[in-house]
Amino acid sequence: MPEKITPVVTKKTVGNTKVRWNVMFLAFLGIFIAYMDRVNLSVATPSIMKEFGWNTAQFGVILSAFFIGYAILQIPSGWLSDHIGGRRVLAAGMGWWSLFTMLTPAGNTIGLMTLIRSLLGFGEAVTFPAITSVVSCWMSPSERARAQGFNLSGMLIGSGLTIPLVAWIVKSFGWQWTFYSFGIVGIIWTIIWLKYVTDNPAEHPGTSQDELNEICQGENLNDQVRAEQASGNLGSILKSKSVWGLALAYFMQNYNWYLILTWLPGYLVMARGFNLIKTGIYGMFPYLGAFLFANLAGQVSDRLSKHYGSTKARKIILYISFAGSAVFLYLGAHAVSPIMAVVFITVCVSFVGMNFAPFWALPVDMAPRNAGFVSGFMNTSGTIAGILAPMLTGFIVNATGSWIYALSIAMVCSILGIVINLALISAKPVTE
Repeated sequence: MPEKITPVVTKKTVGNTKVRWNVMFLAFLGIFIAYMDRVNLSVATPSIMKEFGWNTAQFGVILSAFFIGYAILQIPSGWLSDHIGGRRVLAAGMGWWSLFTMLTPAGNTIGLMTLIRSLLGFGEAVTFPAITSVVSCWMSPSERARAQGFNLSGMLIGSGLTIPLVAWIVKSFGWQWTFYSFGIVGIIWTIIWLKYVTDNPAEHPGTSQDELNEICQGENLNDQVRAEQASGNLGSILKSKSVWGLALAYFMQNYNWYLILTWLPGYLVMARGFNLIKTGIYGMFPYLGAFLFANLAGQVSDRLSKHYGSTKARKIILYISFAGSAVFLYLGAHAVSPIMAVVFITVCVSFVGMNFAPFWALPVDMAPRNAGFVSGFMNTSGTIAGILAPMLTGFIVNATGSWIYALSIAMVCSILGIVINLALISAKPVTE
């Protein structure tokens, strides 16, 4: 992993620069674009199914294909980010998946569309492990949850704004143009990211000595501590109860998240009777709520950590999030009025959004020198949920004609998330 900065570095630039937050903003935009390229297919689902004559079971397989490719590269990309830096890994992934985003309209058979989506997922796999590795280099311990809450909120606002945008593009130009235009945006971002970001904050021409000292806040980065941090080898990480608990809990979180992400537009059309334009309008509210809750949760978690320690600060947010999502998903599933269903689902997704800040701060808490690997391991488990949720939901709805059974599985996952959080999760460094 690129060396973190040390207090002995002398910079000519003085003053309170905020380069680290510019880097976080670009990371936020990177995640924003990643989720534009995931959600666009979900919004275009009714149009594509109608054009090619595919049913929900067949399209569930296509929606799950993304996560098959996504799962393969999670751990390798995390390990690679820790060793060569998240900057280059993220840029390579963005370029790759932008290419396959533009190729999506070529998928005119189930087999070909499945392959394209799987290869797109292969590229997007690097996103969160690479960004987590960048956060471990650029952000102090007291800012990590806030930074990750902000970064991860990019997927929430990206998902929310993409729904009406894609609905408009599909209505005005055809569903194919959602993929052409979004791919071009990804290429432009890659160029800007490579030109501006460095792996080591000390190497960035814009950082001041004051900012470097602020990044080092709370860390005694002498040679001995560096050696102790680096001693957390992969074997000890994989033996950690907390790491496995983190992965299991994230599976439960992501089953909910990816069911909503992949099927919400289709649910609003097929189960609640909305047309495409109304789906675009109402479908963005859940993600806007989650955007606000994710940033709030990051702020609160960092504040709580100063008084109660990282473990309690992260776990309190997880308890609230899992419990709230279970209650309001139940209410949304059983709501008689379509509008009330949207209201309850909006609150449910907002609670789901709270979880991302603590989940993605915990790998840096547990193993700052191996944050990319731990986050990749965690996200592999979450990606397995991403494979199962869209496919299982599609088959259940196709077989029963009801969404209640499919949504009930997500409620059970939330309850299990509370139990796992109670029994297994800790922010204690795995080297201790």
